[in-house]
Amino acid sequence: MLKMQQEAVERVRIMQERARKYVEGDLAHHGGGGKTDCEKPKVLPVAPHKDNMSLLGLLGEDKDQLLLLMLAVLLVKSNAPIELILAILYIAM
Repeated sequence: MLKMQQEAVERVRIMQERARKYVEGDLAHHGGGGKTDCEKPKVLPVAPHKDNMSLLGLLGEDKDQLLLLMLAVLLVKSNAPIELILAILYIAM
């Protein structure tokens, strides 16, 4: 049981690191880096159009895993027991 908890904690740490990098990258693209008025905005590449362009489709291919991760976030926000959150994250991975 302790090993599973440690693995889940490590996965959470990795996900938080990815989220932090994503947010920092997003801030850099939206003027968080002290842009001046004379700088031209960067043109971001456009993703190819898919037939199934839903929010879940944009965030990842595995919808079940994404649903479990969103559930874990909601449980964290509602101060659920950490054991429950870790169990959900373990199932998600």
